[in-house]
Amino acid sequence: MATSEKAMNFMQGSLERGKAIPGQSLTNDPQQPYNWEKPVEYTNPKEAMLYVFETLTVPETTTNILLSLSNGVGVIDIASITLYSGFLEGKWSPDLMLLLMEPTMYMVMALAEKADIPYSLEAGDDETPVEMSGDKAVETLQSGINELDKIKQVAASRVSPQSVPQEVRDVIEETELSPSLLQRVQEEIQPTSLLGREE
Repeated sequence: MATSEKAMNFMQGSLERGKAIPGQSLTNDPQQPYNWEKPVEYTNPKEAMLYVFETLTVPETTTNILLSLSNGVGVIDIASITLYSGFLEGKWSPDLMLLLMEPTMYMVMALAEKADIPYSLEAGDDETPVEMSGDKAVETLQSGINELDKIKQVAASRVSPQSVPQEVRDVIEETELSPSLLQRVQEEIQPTSLLGREE
């Protein structure tokens, strides 16, 4: 089975950035599973809500939450971080995590109201959009495109062919790419007129 160039580029990019190879988690030792791979600690939503409430009302945690809210962090972000951390610790399943989202948001909002701290559901909710003239918008977009091009050039200059084993490079060089099914095919158009025929 031939490996496509796109797949090889994906693998090379993933390895250079230190990302896991797809399927790598299936090679982990089954005797040492991650916390979220073990049976969860809470299966009852009510018990899990009580645990979350106890966690949020620890004085140090409450102080950090209120500081975050006063600095513009959204309620949804705080609730998401809290619940995702619990999932990573093996406290609940992803399904229960979604069920806990709304009650956790209410708990965070209640803490903020108790401390008389204004809050927003999402970060940037209270920011009014900046209106730009047509020329200013085009200039901003062009500067963004220029910066993106610079980032692409820097990323391309960091690609090292030595990070791919020689056997893989040989396979890439030997692979012939067939034309795409979506590519236009140039057909010779036959004249349909009787006068246009050549005999």
